[in-house]
Amino acid sequence: MVALALIASPRPDGNTHAAVADLLAGAAERGADTRSIDLTGCAIEPIGDCSRCIERGTCPHDGDNFAEVMDAVYVADALVLATPLYWYGPSGQLKTLLDRWSCLLDREEALFRSRMRGKPTAVVLAQGERGFYEAGPCLQMLDWTLRYLEMPLVSRVVVVGHARGDYAADAEQRERVRRAGGELPAAGDRDVVPPWFHVPYAPGGPLGGIISPK
Repeated sequence: MVALALIASPRPDGNTHAAVADLLAGAAERGADTRSIDLTGCAIEPIGDCSRCIERGTCPHDGDNFAEVMDAVYVADALVLATPLYWYGPSGQLKTLLDRWSCLLDREEALFRSRMRGKPTAVVLAQGERGFYEAGPCLQMLDWTLRYLEMPLVSRVVVVGHARGDYAADAEQRERVRRAGGELPAAGDRDVVPPWFHVPYAPGGPLGGIISPK
């Protein structure tokens, strides 16, 4: 199986890259063919007005690296989404990629969903503080994104390291991350629970509303 990591950290010698290396090493020990793409080195334009693109039949961003990255994603049997924590969310590099997934939902939803459905995914998040409450909003955003596309979330890996080299010097953290990587090759049978909040919109129907507990 092919395990592909999409690394969205601008620091090639930082804690995110180091954690991904350990995660992929654990997957490789279980027989995975591991690969990675540094999103910082990719030209991926921000999402535009997809409705206008659909009307024209062309997208002004078709010449960037997004399609190339997605070709690699489609080939992969498992994904790793890796980002440092910036303002309680993912880095701009990862968020821009995920925003462009909306383009695919608008242009070729059935095909896109079929390519992503069931693809097991691990999340790697590097933060400077010890504790999980800072990482909560980012983890929830990525969790719900994956649920919406019916992609099983294999593991949430949160590593702590404020300065370069902090994570690499922490043998206990590194061993835990390596063990988590070993779960990727055998994760294809994980179930997906759809996000509770998603209510499909029927064109012409009412918009908005209030959802409250009884």
